[in-house]
Amino acid sequence: MKLFVNGCSFSHGHKDFSDTMQAPEWVWPNLLSPYFEKVENLSWLGGSNDRIVRTTLEFFDKIKDGEKWLAVIQWTSAYSRTELHDEESDTYFGCCPGSENPVLTGDDRIKFITIPNRIFRSVQTYQKTAHIRSNKQMLESFIQQQFVLSEFFKRKRVNFLYTGMNSKSIIPNNLDYPLLQYLPLDKNVLPISHFVNKTTTNLIESSTDHHPNKAGHKVIANYIINELKARNYL
Repeated sequence: MKLFVNGCSFSHGHKDFSDTMQAPEWVWPNLLSPYFEKVENLSWLGGSNDRIVRTTLEFFDKIKDGEKWLAVIQWTSAYSRTELHDEESDTYFGCCPGSENPVLTGDDRIKFITIPNRIFRSVQTYQKTAHIRSNKQMLESFIQQQFVLSEFFKRKRVNFLYTGMNSKSIIPNNLDYPLLQYLPLDKNVLPISHFVNKTTTNLIESSTDHHPNKAGHKVIANYIINELKARNYL
């Protein structure tokens, strides 16, 4: 079985990068490698669910043996927005909450680059307007993203599992939206942040960014493995 992972910095790591921006060896997707024939990690720091969906669709569109793959999607905050595309450079730009500067969200392994002057104003405008949408609109968009990716996985015969890192990556049960009833809730697991609490503060990097440290990534890897075994994926 081959493993595919996509997510944000919680799955790509957020420190200790090499010059190639490859994910460090200690992040949880790499810790799962003994269980799989191959591991593809397209996670990217600062990336949104828009980027996660787009790059996942692009990856599996080229895959012919979908039944031999298992996808673990680590959804990020529903309030992160990216996907501003510059046709001349064929690059996607965007922003994420808490970041003053636009974040590059291009193809995997692309380094951060200078924003071209011709689209810098567009990026700035996009960054300001992306956050004035209502919470309900953002959550509805998140539901649509999950639905589209779930249906795609089914057609490609790819087994998949959804997880998150915080409450903003989980859809509230009381949201009134018709498409919600079609989501594969049986594919969802509790946010990994559920075990990052006051009694396990040693698992997080700091009190400000709440990213898992090396010990935290080991716990996440065990958490994911146990879920996969419980679902007979391993």
